[in-house]
Amino acid sequence: MSKTASRAPDLPADASPRSAVRKPIGPSLQIGLGVLLTAIAGCVDAIGFIALGGFFASFMSGASLSLGVAASAGHWDGIYETVRVIAAFLAGTIVATVMAGVTGVWALSIVLSLEAGLLAGAALLAAAGWPDSVAILPVVAAMGVQNTALRPVNGMRLGATFMTGTLVSFGQGIGTALLGQGRPWSWSPHAILWGAFTAGAAAGGALYVAFGFMAVSGPAALVAVTAALVLVMVFFGNRSRRMDGSNGPA
Repeated sequence: MSKTASRAPDLPADASPRSAVRKPIGPSLQIGLGVLLTAIAGCVDAIGFIALGGFFASFMSGASLSLGVAASAGHWDGIYETVRVIAAFLAGTIVATVMAGVTGVWALSIVLSLEAGLLAGAALLAAAGWPDSVAILPVVAAMGVQNTALRPVNGMRLGATFMTGTLVSFGQGIGTALLGQGRPWSWSPHAILWGAFTAGAAAGGALYVAFGFMAVSGPAALVAVTAALVLVMVFFGNRSRRMDGSNGPA
């Protein structure tokens, strides 16, 4: 039997340590969690964008573009700022991926706890008087962490902190619907994700006006609560499976 034929149905062909993050919850809950995390990404990015005067906390294409422009002009301050932002994002993705790979079914709650801790750390730095340019680094790392939390479901990029791919899928879905191909409403999940990100950004802007950079504590609390709920779900799910196994036939 070939390796492809023997692979379990729920294991993606590109399985990696990140796949452990998505196993404890089903597709419907993944989608709901993905919409929530997408809204949180929009909120956090809006806070960072306003605090830093036009710089995104999770848009690494923009950071890479800024790095290239700064390098071409020999602006060493700009190079330094963008390199440390990109490094913080990479550090978040690396640490989260390793943690997901070694914590098994608990990976999702652990990764979300890491994200919540980083966001809370950013709020603490701001409260301690650190400049926004420093306090933003844990936020950037948290967005790197979030991008590892969930894998795509039915082509939906769940919890992603960028919308380019989602808008492409949105547009392609509308295009195929106009051609009479595929499902007529296949574009709607991507529209929901885009709407969640935009609504989150609007909320982030309003929170920043009211609370300044400390507004990031709101998303931190929300992610922490989500991590706790996932932890409870995994605990009782494992307990139920153990009971079913012990009561089942030998």
